[in-house]
Amino acid sequence: MDKDLNRIDRISALLVQLQSRPIVKASEMAKRFGVSLRTIYRDMSTLSEAGVPICGNSGIGYSLVEGYRLPSLMFTKEEAMAFLTAEKIIEQLTDTQNSNYFRQGMDKIRAALRAVDKKYLHDMEDTIAVYKSRNTKESLPNLMQVILSSINDKLIVEINYTNAGENKSNRLLEAVGISYSHPRWYLAAWCHLREEYRMFRLDRIENIKITDSKHTKVHPPLESLIEVDDPNCLHEVILHTSKEVSKNFADRCHYMGLVEEKELENGQIEQTYMAYSLEGLARWVLANADTTTVVKPIEIKSIIKQIIKNLDL
Repeated sequence: MDKDLNRIDRISALLVQLQSRPIVKASEMAKRFGVSLRTIYRDMSTLSEAGVPICGNSGIGYSLVEGYRLPSLMFTKEEAMAFLTAEKIIEQLTDTQNSNYFRQGMDKIRAALRAVDKKYLHDMEDTIAVYKSRNTKESLPNLMQVILSSINDKLIVEINYTNAGENKSNRLLEAVGISYSHPRWYLAAWCHLREEYRMFRLDRIENIKITDSKHTKVHPPLESLIEVDDPNCLHEVILHTSKEVSKNFADRCHYMGLVEEKELENGQIEQTYMAYSLEGLARWVLANADTTTVVKPIEIKSIIKQIIKNLDL
């Protein structure tokens, strides 16, 4: 019985995929549902026999015949709550225009809900909250949509950018993608000025426009560029601290650029940071001076000494 139910659920999910994507590849669906390719082929055959006009084959992919539309599918209560959670996140953590677009989409989702589920969603509205970091600067109102449009059209964008050292520059970029790493969004792009891939903080882009010039090369996938960053903006910092500090302030450590931790033989934790601000980490070390020491760079110790010297005791 459970096996039959799982197959029904899977076929329903395949139907959703056919409605929402131009091409559905059997290999991707097999991986997603944890079944064999042969099982997906059988499921597609079942849908065809049920009267769903599917075109394509096992070697290329499947799609619905152009112009065919299936009746709207109802969302479950749990799916609607997941959308509500996403709305809260997008409202606070993306730019104004992107948030507005998602809100419009949410209105359409609510319109498709049963009356009882609409009430449930309304009653649960105030039980989820997402807050921005107080240190996060607002980005341009329509920045994300402009970037994504340039990627789709393979057009170069021109930006005015301010780096961590407050140096301003004009850049021509071939955008590859955008990514989020708490608490900021980043743009991965081929930089014509540096002639290499760089990461740019969205909140440091002061102006952006799409040019008429096409991309000059085929770019690798976004995931292969996530670790790329501007070496002039990042500093490698190594600290030794206690297990208690590492555990109790884990969120703050990641916020400051923590990328790796390992336990030493003496029981201390060695932390490696890729940080934008040496002063920020210097003040962090000073606040935990009884448990934390600096291994590198030596500049942090100089900053700490200067902070202490400036104290009006």
